[in-house]
Amino acid sequence: MHRLVSEAQKRGIFLRVLGGLAIKVHSNHAQHRSLERKYPDIDFVTDKASAQQLTDFLPDVGYTPNKTFNTLSGDRRQLWYDEERGRQIDVFIGDFTMCHTLPLADRLEVEPLTIPLAELFLSKAQIVELNRKDVLDLLALLLDHEADSGDEETINVDLIADLCAQDWGLYTTVSMSIQKLHSVLDEGEVELDEAEAQTIKKRLVAIQMAMDKAPKGLAWKMRAKVGKRVRWYEEVEEVQRT
Repeated sequence: MHRLVSEAQKRGIFLRVLGGLAIKVHSNHAQHRSLERKYPDIDFVTDKASAQQLTDFLPDVGYTPNKTFNTLSGDRRQLWYDEERGRQIDVFIGDFTMCHTLPLADRLEVEPLTIPLAELFLSKAQIVELNRKDVLDLLALLLDHEADSGDEETINVDLIADLCAQDWGLYTTVSMSIQKLHSVLDEGEVELDEAEAQTIKKRLVAIQMAMDKAPKGLAWKMRAKVGKRVRWYEEVEEVQRT
């Protein structure tokens, strides 16, 4: 991860890390006995200008493309493999699009290595069906960082609230994820002590309160009336790994 970002910077290519490894960079508790997990790949985001240079850069540093996937989706997302070492990288271009679309390009310079913490939180919380590794990542992030205004090692609740106020679907999925994390803690599915659990719960409440208080537009309110009768998220097909 550090090698690729460093080499990219030497060539003027903009790479930032997202996903579980990015959370591990910021969160010491990612090594907590109950929150540890394996990281099978590395997720990056780049801007559209830098994306044009990946076809020369990544082969130079030992990666081969998934030609079929990159031909079909390469303007939004690319897959590359270091076959010798069994590594995979996933590169998102401009935005992060899974169950919902998160704009990333305008805030890539906030952090020197990863995307900002608010976007890290949202990249996991926008998943409609959280799996265990996503739950562990979110708990580690929340345990180590305040949920408040600003970006300095802080989960920026104003940014989260603003994005959720623009998109009822994103608001709904993030709210579901927050409730899921409360349930995980209440039911003792992850072994944390009471003080750790209460710290996370307090920060979840702060995020939800900021989302609820943010002014909503007419389109948001109209979509809210339709509710969950109509699907509010994109169904994501798992990309075949090699």
